[in-house]
Amino acid sequence: MKVGDLIRLHRATANIWNLETGVVILLKKLPREDGLEYDWLVLDEQGVLIEFGRQIECSSELINECR
Repeated sequence: MKVGDLIRLHRATANIWNLETGVVILLKKLPREDGLEYDWLVLDEQGVLIEFGRQIECSSELINECR
């Protein structure tokens, strides 16, 4: 997954954040100071910025790939 991709979050993740569709756009990889590589800054369906761990890459569905 890369910046600009449109993804659908796992239903449980979407429920935690009260997202009706769970569709978000990947905006930016955020560096981390610990041993984990990066987090994702995403824009949700309501225009809110949310920070997720990179684990969303494994549990989300790619809807539209940015070229």
